[in-house]
Amino acid sequence: MNGLYLLIPTFFILLLTMPVFIEVKGTLNVLNMSGVLSVFVFKKKIQHICYQIKGKTFILQDEGGTNEKEVAFDSQEVILYEEFVKQIKNKTRLKELFVFYNIGLSDAFLSAMVSGTINIALLIFFTSIKNKKPTASLGVYDTVSYNKEVFEISVKGKVSISLFDVVYSFVNSVILSKKRANNKI
Repeated sequence: MNGLYLLIPTFFILLLTMPVFIEVKGTLNVLNMSGVLSVFVFKKKIQHICYQIKGKTFILQDEGGTNEKEVAFDSQEVILYEEFVKQIKNKTRLKELFVFYNIGLSDAFLSAMVSGTINIALLIFFTSIKNKKPTASLGVYDTVSYNKEVFEISVKGKVSISLFDVVYSFVNSVILSKKRANNKI
């Protein structure tokens, strides 16, 4: 009977150490500097943000376009996200990363040359990732529009991380971002 009481802390320890699968899908239209960012946890949509970059600010809108928020690059929120990414980068395990892009420069030769250069750069980048994370699935998918001007990039990535690592990294990034903000004053 005494052993049953140990099931409760065991359940919480397993919950904290169980991997969480996070999928991020993002797009960027380089010509008008706008795009969409979606975050999924266990294939359930958690966040969907439309964004636009104007000068040194982000303009963020939710899925319905009802709430609009403007955030500067040097704001406290951006500093917090930057610290969080630094903290969590080495704790995640990359499962897949796919890059899709559509490029067209109104000239067939120039479009083909730029597309080939982008492919080579991405494959070099993927080779360095594959050396560090050999089990990751990586891919490049390109579309070249020879007679119109377009430049769109889409990225789909999937990582796994434990809930404990997320909480620990977030608390640590809050502390470090406050220290960084106090040092600027």
